[in-house]
Amino acid sequence: MRRLLQLFILFKEYVVLTVLVLCSFLFMAFSKTSEIQPLRAITTLIVGSLQSTGSWLPNPFAISRENNALRDRNILLTSELASLRKAKGENAELRNMLGLKLQPGWKVIAADIVGKTTIGDRNMLTLSLGEANGIERGMPVITDGGLVGRVFATSNGFAIAEGLFNPSLRIAVKMTRTRVDGMLAWEGGDELVVRNIPKALDVQVGDLVVTSEYSTLFPSDVPVGSVVRIEPEPNSLFRKVYLVPVAHPLKVEHCFVVLKDPKIEHEKVLLQTKVSEELNKPVKKVGKP
Repeated sequence: MRRLLQLFILFKEYVVLTVLVLCSFLFMAFSKTSEIQPLRAITTLIVGSLQSTGSWLPNPFAISRENNALRDRNILLTSELASLRKAKGENAELRNMLGLKLQPGWKVIAADIVGKTTIGDRNMLTLSLGEANGIERGMPVITDGGLVGRVFATSNGFAIAEGLFNPSLRIAVKMTRTRVDGMLAWEGGDELVVRNIPKALDVQVGDLVVTSEYSTLFPSDVPVGSVVRIEPEPNSLFRKVYLVPVAHPLKVEHCFVVLKDPKIEHEKVLLQTKVSEELNKPVKKVGKP
């Protein structure tokens, strides 16, 4: 404070002159007398000319503010575009799922896939439904395109399903064109394989593979994949048939869980038929010795 006072005393003439000049400009700006009007007009003309002449010079502060505003707008538009693309994909998938044609006796419930993990050589999907919704271990998981996997574990509100790319999963399948049967498994990579297909049987690239009626895990005629290549097994009369799944487990976001397997009802009917046959058999009379 003392230093400022010393500076003021040292330059007091200049400070007083500056204050007086500013007061003069203020009086001239707000004065309405006729003598000041020509001077004000000339001043306005000079200032306007200077502004017009220097208007082409860039204002770094204005440019910085504009760049920040454009960057924020670009981030917002990019986020909205990503959301719209995601919604478009989900809508297309949901429309396809609404067109799912169920076989007689099927009972399904729609679920969202809320998580995808890979544990060792097993890929797992976390479903948004659990035991409270009737989900049980072993139930098939499908989409409108085809088979995804089966329920592996459940809790009250969630379920974990194992996808097709798991070495422990074996599925009885058949070729829709020639009805050739086989056992499907995963041996690594991005393809599934059907082994022990005799070389004499007709199997071609492009054939659709579906679940077989002999499967004890899945309903029959659910699409699994399409054949992409065929390789002979060395020193054998059999071939390996490789296929890609029609519903890749790591690419789906919505699915159906089959709550009721028609095979269970079919087995009950067969059991009842056998019991009825046993009951209707004639009783053999035992003669006297």
